[in-house]
Amino acid sequence: MYIVISSGFLIGGIAIATADCILLHSVQCFLCVKNLGRYSMVTSLRERRRLQTGRDIQMAAVTVALRNGLDNTTTEAIATEAGISTRTFFNYYNNKHAAILGDAVRIDLIGAGWFAGSQNPVIDDLAHLLGQAAHDHPLDRALLLKILEVIEAHPALQEMFRTRLDETTVLVTEMLNARLGDDMAVEARLLASLATQALTEAVMTWVADDSLGLDAITTLIATRLRSVTQILMQSDTHAGPL
Repeated sequence: MYIVISSGFLIGGIAIATADCILLHSVQCFLCVKNLGRYSMVTSLRERRRLQTGRDIQMAAVTVALRNGLDNTTTEAIATEAGISTRTFFNYYNNKHAAILGDAVRIDLIGAGWFAGSQNPVIDDLAHLLGQAAHDHPLDRALLLKILEVIEAHPALQEMFRTRLDETTVLVTEMLNARLGDDMAVEARLLASLATQALTEAVMTWVADDSLGLDAITTLIATRLRSVTQILMQSDTHAGPL
């Protein structure tokens, strides 16, 4: 699942949108507000269908990779498994690696406008922001487990996943900068990196525990962030001289 700020694989999926994706989503939101009613419903239906097709292709890519091995996985084989043409495949993903990792968990920039001006604790707002992204685009536990299996076996995918997390951190940093101010730029980067990792760990915990609902991700993120805060604030009686 990746996390991206746009319209993931937080784990396998949690991560990243391009400027074009953000622009496209902004335009779609504007049109929905402008026209309302039937147009909004049609746009929402089309978006849901597109998201489902993308997920179907991702499941096919992971299935083929686990069955044949990543090196023997082709876009043609993925398309056949998904029951689509290769042309349709490339309408969604640039290559097999992107198909396996899937889209990022996306944060709606329009809907997240509240973040910059909120007076609530930053930890709570970050947890809500990232947790809501996972909730708005429901994760598939079975799919994520398979994605993790493929990623763990292939270093190239691991590197791509780390890159997506870095991109997500940049996006969260920008949101924190808008809230905290430019004089807190360093702190914003550190907090964004920590929050992104907390999101990844929360999703990992969710994937491993069938009893957890998606709402638990928000709670897990906040818990991890608070735990780190407590460690940083406590006196370390075991620490030796610097």
